[in-house]
Amino acid sequence: WEFQVYGTGSVGTASLLSQGKPATASSTETVFVPASAVDGDLGTRWASAFTNSEWLAVDLGATSTISRVVLTWESAFATGYQIQTAASAAGPWTTMFSTTTGDGGVDDLTVSGTGRFVRMNGTQRALTNFGYSLWELQVYGTQP
Repeated sequence: WEFQVYGTGSVGTASLLSQGKPATASSTETVFVPASAVDGDLGTRWASAFTNSEWLAVDLGATSTISRVVLTWESAFATGYQIQTAASAAGPWTTMFSTTTGDGGVDDLTVSGTGRFVRMNGTQRALTNFGYSLWELQVYGTQP
């Protein structure tokens, strides 16, 4: 018998990869900057312009195997959105999850994909006068 473990941590255990990593967005409403959605603080948030086609992306720093994404929405949430991954900030983007029936709150999604960049691509806002607003975008997975 031979048992080998490669890398660090437990075998098959996903780690939080997004916290404190660089974040960008299609737009920002006043002081609600993209970095606030990956800072681990549920008292800060990112908010977009007041249109349907808005996105928030995080650079994980290395190509990663992504297994879970947790979105913690403020009251201005998306009813339609996609979770996408890409090797480059410019894309092309591959969709790992898509919904048209989002209901806000916390979306804890099991996904499967690889990439360095992960984004929430909003396609339809809830019935508010605002854009999208996320307290946190958390991406879990493994890195080499």
